[in-house]
Amino acid sequence: MNKDYRDYRMEDFLADEYFIRWVKFPDAAADAFWQQLAADVPEKAPLMREAREVVYALSTPVLEKNDPAREKIWQAVLDNIQQTPARPLRRYRRTWLAAASVLLLLALGATWYFTSTITVSTGYGETREVILPDHSSLMLNAHSTASYARSWTVTGRREVSLEGEAFFDVKHTGDTFRVQAGPACITVLGTAFNVRHREGMIAVVLQRGRVRIDVANGEGQPAFLQPGEGWSYAHQQQPVVMQAVDTAAATAWTRHELLLNATKVKDVIRLLKDNYGYTVVLEDSTIGEREVKGRIPMQREQDLLFVLSRILDVDIQQKNDTLLFTTR
Repeated sequence: MNKDYRDYRMEDFLADEYFIRWVKFPDAAADAFWQQLAADVPEKAPLMREAREVVYALSTPVLEKNDPAREKIWQAVLDNIQQTPARPLRRYRRTWLAAASVLLLLALGATWYFTSTITVSTGYGETREVILPDHSSLMLNAHSTASYARSWTVTGRREVSLEGEAFFDVKHTGDTFRVQAGPACITVLGTAFNVRHREGMIAVVLQRGRVRIDVANGEGQPAFLQPGEGWSYAHQQQPVVMQAVDTAAATAWTRHELLLNATKVKDVIRLLKDNYGYTVVLEDSTIGEREVKGRIPMQREQDLLFVLSRILDVDIQQKNDTLLFTTR
């Protein structure tokens, strides 16, 4: 090959028959030649790589070996390329295209960043602590999901969406902190509170600080809670503010325990369904109306079931995700 590749430009490589054949039909001899050229003229190596990608991108028709008709067509294409005067690409056009590509990538990245969310979930029987971008914390109860904007640190919008149950300990920064639980929006400054949002039922218990709760579509008036107060809401029902709520019982799950104070068994059964995914079958429906008191450990499901069977004086048989309560 009596060619001086040191003066080759992009369009020269793209018009070089031997280069195109190497890209399309690489063999040992061609590989050795072009690799040696890249080593001898290293400043041309990046240009060769770029030209090679262009040949691939152009999807030049592939020749079948030993096909005279297709070989003749391809030769005519190559002759036409070589006869056409090469016009150097203007440098400013390349620069503009590169800048446009970078701007497009930045725009796509910014759109993704400002519209996407970070989601944290827990499975049945699992709890998880999450430190938010403003250093507030939330403890996520079992079978729950919390999400917030990926752009929190940039926009400063302190908002969390919740499905399930979580305990929030909010840092006081002077900016509003909001929790969206279905149609209810809990607005706070610096405070600690528990939110439960399951199956259309929402309950908020305030441990310290002060919160405001609004319901979408103007259902009811805004509620302002003081420490030790609770609020509950069910779809198509008026919100209820409850006085003197047992905050220790409402947040006992964060300490891996269950505090029962004249709690009906049917409410405990709902917890077994929500937090552990169990379906509970009562041999005697009156079991659900019994009231129980006491402290039950929740580190392990089996401990919870064992203590319940003792308190209720029932046998609990487990088959997969179903629990059968039978009287002794």
